[in-house]
Amino acid sequence: MSKKNKLRYKSRGNPFPPIIMTGIVSLRQTVEDGKESPNPEKGDMQIYLSTDSLVYNPHVGDFESIGLEGYLKANIFDGKSWKPLSLEEFFPGREYYFGKRDRPMDTYHMCLPTLQKTKGTMLARTYREHYRIMTPGDNALLSCQKNFTNP
Repeated sequence: MSKKNKLRYKSRGNPFPPIIMTGIVSLRQTVEDGKESPNPEKGDMQIYLSTDSLVYNPHVGDFESIGLEGYLKANIFDGKSWKPLSLEEFFPGREYYFGKRDRPMDTYHMCLPTLQKTKGTMLARTYREHYRIMTPGDNALLSCQKNFTNP
């Protein structure tokens, strides 16, 4: 009896090109502002409020109120639409979280200088259209993808 060789999975790299951040940060005030920002460029960032109390709060996107507990979320523009961006790598101490005694706008102003310094940072697409900071391993996968030819 002969043993049949298994087909092995070969990674072809990340088929999505990386995004280079522009360092431009905007604030999304309401849900209606949503994904519409005037003339965004590829690599622009949009910050918005995420809290469970938004369901009960009639003022969605109210960054000035005290009594909300939550965190700031970010989207990055990929040239076509806004995609989620993980802020955990930019703020390892979770500075983008705010408590009930903090105003979300104060948290935004505290995080803004760090986010504006991200100009030139390369982002790679991961699962479910999320983006994160590229690592050296991502660069190797990109170079493999460039050298890959379909049989």
